[in-house]
Amino acid sequence: MSLTNALFSSVSGLETAATQISIIGDNIANANTPGFKEKRAEFSAVLGQSITAGSGFAQVGAGARVNDVGTIFTQGVFETTQRPTDLGIEGRGFFVLEGSFGRSYTRSGIFGFDQNGFLVDPNNNRLQGYGIDPATGQSNSVLGDIQVNLPLSPPQLTSSIQLGMNLDATSRIIPSAAPPASPFDPADAQNTSNAREVVTIYDSLGTARQVTIFFTKVAASEWEYNVTLADADSGTPTGDQFVIQTNGTGRLLFNPDGSLESVDGGTAFQDIVFDLETSNGSLQNQTVSFNMGPLGAGGNYTGPVSTQFNQETVTNFVTQDGFAPGTLSALEIDENGMLNGVFSNGITSSLAQVALANFGNVEGLTEIGGSRVIESVESGAPVLAPANSGNLGSIRSSSLEKSNVDLAQQFVNLIVSQRAFQANTRTVSVANELLANLVALGQ
Repeated sequence: MSLTNALFSSVSGLETAATQISIIGDNIANANTPGFKEKRAEFSAVLGQSITAGSGFAQVGAGARVNDVGTIFTQGVFETTQRPTDLGIEGRGFFVLEGSFGRSYTRSGIFGFDQNGFLVDPNNNRLQGYGIDPATGQSNSVLGDIQVNLPLSPPQLTSSIQLGMNLDATSRIIPSAAPPASPFDPADAQNTSNAREVVTIYDSLGTARQVTIFFTKVAASEWEYNVTLADADSGTPTGDQFVIQTNGTGRLLFNPDGSLESVDGGTAFQDIVFDLETSNGSLQNQTVSFNMGPLGAGGNYTGPVSTQFNQETVTNFVTQDGFAPGTLSALEIDENGMLNGVFSNGITSSLAQVALANFGNVEGLTEIGGSRVIESVESGAPVLAPANSGNLGSIRSSSLEKSNVDLAQQFVNLIVSQRAFQANTRTVSVANELLANLVALGQ
């Protein structure tokens, strides 16, 4: 009879209310879990029977049931941390993990390095990404474990020197003992030059070598330069303190306005061949382009230019393109998920790129615990790509995406669910009393 149906309907109401309270409790418990997404119970009515009514057939329900537990994939706010390997996804996508039970996905970006240099989550699942093509410095599109073995950054030999300086126009002219021979004497560099500049260059193995460039005024608006190595660094030692290198001697001519007119009557670039001491196994003959700046600056003296003004000699600009080998000193991850190594020699190199996955139906993913999900028939196959490409989100380093649970809303939902549970217990109580009255009629 209908009273019995009322009991069963109330029982179903108790079950659905209890399920909703359980889901709300899980949401509240995970309010501080990084990457956690709020769940909600989705109810549907149960059709019990059809009855004859005055206007025809009518339908009576048999209570409610939990039709599904949905996940709300809204963006969580970000919490800043002090670890560069703490990652958050701003937008769509999941981190890709490989572990002992296969591939899984997560929004929780708590990662760190294990003893083998793999980037892993707290459950020792390895974060997946793309390797780097050394020729281009870009992703090679080959998905695999992200591993950093604290590599050395290889050295780069010096191939060019750029020098910009002002040579004092009032400097004394140093005459040559036997013109037109050079007045500069590497055995007496101090007294046969007006100025000097020391530049550190690097050989093929990254060993630092000291290059000393001497400037000697030989006439009005005319200077001689001599590029030298210390005798100990020279492959052909002479016993003098300095050794002039091949093509290392030339003349600088200046215009009346103080700008550089010519270097050896031609361009400002000269190729100097350094004869290096090679006991360390480095390349012996190293060609380096020597540049004193553009010719005829036309009054625009900004940048690496050389001038002759009535002002003391000063170096305005000096640079060379070599560097020593370097050790990894820091890691940086940019918004594209590019894992960059910062080395002690000042070089920044890309080591890997974080991959993200997206699904056609993210609510169809299956949870397996540990803040991880796996694909299912309902979710569809994953689409894998680098971060910040296509419709995938960007990476925020030193940040964790917090749970999207709104505690205030959860407490309101909890009160509503509590009242629903209490109302269903009242229905059970009323139906029970009515059935008791019915039984009493037969006594």
